[in-house]
Amino acid sequence: MPDIIVFHTAWMAKYDGDRASLSAGGFKFAAENGYGHEMLNFRNIDGICYGYVPPTGNLHLEKHFDVPRHAEKLEGATVMWTAPHPEQGGRAVVGVWRDATVFREVQHPKGKLVRRRLIDGEAASYLCSAKAENCVRLEPDARPIFVRSGQPRNGQSWPGQQKVFYPKPGSPALKLLNKILKDIDLGPTSTDGSSGGKRSGWQADVERRRKIEEAAVLAVGSKLERLGFTIESVEKENLGYDLVASRNEEVLHIEVKGRSGSDVSAELTVNEFDCLKNYQTQRRPNAHYRIAIVTDALNKPVINEFVMVRGQKSQWCTLDGRWRLNFEECVAARLTSISNLETQE
Repeated sequence: MPDIIVFHTAWMAKYDGDRASLSAGGFKFAAENGYGHEMLNFRNIDGICYGYVPPTGNLHLEKHFDVPRHAEKLEGATVMWTAPHPEQGGRAVVGVWRDATVFREVQHPKGKLVRRRLIDGEAASYLCSAKAENCVRLEPDARPIFVRSGQPRNGQSWPGQQKVFYPKPGSPALKLLNKILKDIDLGPTSTDGSSGGKRSGWQADVERRRKIEEAAVLAVGSKLERLGFTIESVEKENLGYDLVASRNEEVLHIEVKGRSGSDVSAELTVNEFDCLKNYQTQRRPNAHYRIAIVTDALNKPVINEFVMVRGQKSQWCTLDGRWRLNFEECVAARLTSISNLETQE
């Protein structure tokens, strides 16, 4: 079985030069500068990805792996990248590198590679590399939680704040990482975005709804099922949300709004808006509230899923950082528009 090493960096959507989706999550440099050198971790440079890890000092590879003392690198490793989840906290797995090379010391790019790794005039260093074909980046809403926020250690080996983590043989952390790897290998249930023709019970339960709302709920639920969530419809219970999605320790409460056109806007009832406001005031909620606005629901549904990114300026955004919700209160609440964060100052 390949050696597993976990590297922790700031959260981004694509790690290919994007800055709008950055969520620093405690990384001082990223918080102060609005970017981090990990923003290039999944950039394909002539068939190779180069991975930056915030400063950690030299890696003592011989203490954790079967390599000679003072070995300069570890070959054939599985690198699992994690980042602070901007909505749920804790550590989420953002991607996996197979058959990677992990270096003892920080590597500085040379020759043509310097130009390809320039960020604001500075060449980004790296600590590992792998063939791009062996690097899998997970979409923001498909990133499973590895360590929950506030999770007790119970005497077990779990990462704290360290940027490099070596899971111990037989530990719960290693077992969970292997399960996540297996789930990533299995991938979606089908390539066409369907669930293989099998209808879940919750889907049948929504067939009485209006066409647009039905299509929107089905689109959101089917997407989450493909990501490994178990779905329960609670539309009839007037809770302020339509679906409950569970995956391991993650629980999501999702309010779904369907639109026949491309306008990303919707109205919330008083009950739904109260639910949203109550969630905003909870410091460590048991479940996370999301708003999914589905446009073109009857033809080619586009799911715009908004989460509350907590911080000094908490705001409702998509997990890729591209869009932000604006609210307009009336008798009910209307989600009037979305703003492209790349245009915000």
